Amino acid sequence: MSAEVAAASAAGALLRVRNLTVRFKGAGRDLTAVDGVDLELGRGDIVGLVGESGCGKSVTMMALSLLVPASSGVVTADELSFGGVSVLDMSTQELRNLRGRDLGFIFQNPLHSLNPLLPIGIQISEGLEQHMQLSRKAATAQTVDLLARVGIPDPKRRLRDLPHQFSGGMCQRVMIAMAIACEPKLILADEPTTALDVTIQAQILELLGSIVSETGASIIFVTHDLGVAAGFCNHIHVMYAGQIVESAPVDAVFYEPRTPYTWGLLNSVARFDQEAPETLPFIRGRPPNPHEFGTHCRFRARCDYARQACAGPGPDLLPRPGRQHLARCFGTEPSGWLEARS
Repeated sequence: MSAEVAAASAAGALLRVRNLTVRFKGAGRDLTAVDGVDLELGRGDIVGLVGESGCGKSVTMMALSLLVPASSGVVTADELSFGGVSVLDMSTQELRNLRGRDLGFIFQNPLHSLNPLLPIGIQISEGLEQHMQLSRKAATAQTVDLLARVGIPDPKRRLRDLPHQFSGGMCQRVMIAMAIACEPKLILADEPTTALDVTIQAQILELLGSIVSETGASIIFVTHDLGVAAGFCNHIHVMYAGQIVESAPVDAVFYEPRTPYTWGLLNSVARFDQEAPETLPFIRGRPPNPHEFGTHCRFRARCDYARQACAGPGPDLLPRPGRQHLARCFGTEPSGWLEARS
């Protein structure tokens, strides 16, 4: 698989996703959590998925590697290919090889993702033995090097420690070591800096950036922190209610946003170069639950600019002026009532 992926990524996109949909079994009917998501990554790309909690970011990440439990969810797509090979058509063994060798995953909560009963040295080295065919001795030596690389002090001694003996930031570093152990082509990073102080956060982002520079790996980076996304990603997808509502290079999203939802997210961020307002701006209302999605614009109930057209069939994700800029909003379409503002 790895040789096929390397050849395919050299020739074109490493990951190509078309019309990705995830449905979960609900009481009496299925609920759509992710609806028609398109993604494409080349080698060395760092793509951000941003949006409020519950908008479908993490479910999208799980679906890309088919980690959504088949007992409760169904993943469909017109195309879901990695290195030119259809992930949907892979056997169970092929999926295991993909996830461990070419696809690394940094889960959102490392304390819940690491096995509490196994030393972290074993948890890292078993992947090296399985996917890189290293001996136990060689895998252990490589594990020590990995822990040193991610900034774990005295890594040889810490091999025998259990996850609860590490701080939250150190557990996150262990998770990163596991994700990069086999030098994957793609890293799925699901909020890897959540609940970490800003110093540790900066160190982890620097580490991930160095991995991209050294290995040419690509990263899909999930975060609700727009400041982190602005400094780390080169392309941003803004998600809302299971859909991508805006997609553009990072500068375009922050300097020329094309949807009221993105405006609301940006306005909600505290500005240190301006006088503090009495009340921090916020997006009124709450995100809809999947059973409330409907066919209209899903942001309509919270939008200050909504008109009658927004109550009809929802807008498509269409091009806007600028390179690779897409947006889902009637108001910012050409001749729309918000075109001048955007």
